[in-house]
Amino acid sequence: MKNILKLAFFAFPFIIFAQGVDSKTFVNSIDLKGNPENVWNAITDFSTMSLWDGNIVDVRCKDGLAKNNHCKVIVGTGKIFDVHIIELIEGKSYTIRYKLSSGNVYIKRSLASEVALQLTETVWYAGISKRTFEKYKGEDYANILQNRMVDFKKYLEEDLAKAE
Repeated sequence: MKNILKLAFFAFPFIIFAQGVDSKTFVNSIDLKGNPENVWNAITDFSTMSLWDGNIVDVRCKDGLAKNNHCKVIVGTGKIFDVHIIELIEGKSYTIRYKLSSGNVYIKRSLASEVALQLTETVWYAGISKRTFEKYKGEDYANILQNRMVDFKKYLEEDLAKAE
């Protein structure tokens, strides 16, 4: 009986902790005009990212887009995030990760051209508390994501119009 109580004493915090682990996921897609190569170049050109993502001031990637590369992202609040490119499928998708105080934010941008050219951005947070995510990103992140996708589409259309 003593052993069971000891085991329960040590296991109980882990069980409670596991119940508190939270995750949030947001997905937004948008149909785009243009060829996939131009769209891919636009979503991977970190020097122009601030033109369509209103939260970003600057992105600095010493070696550009490459798997396992680390970049510095400066956001509107002045905070600097170390962003790690964890996955890259050339011409199709990339996934980045950055840390918040009690978890990680992942952003995956992917292109598909099955029926129409479509850009999908999936953002998810894995961590102890969704309040941490909301503290950094706000409570209406789905709307922020949707606006970012619309702003990207406008940026792309303006860029295509200049090229014509």
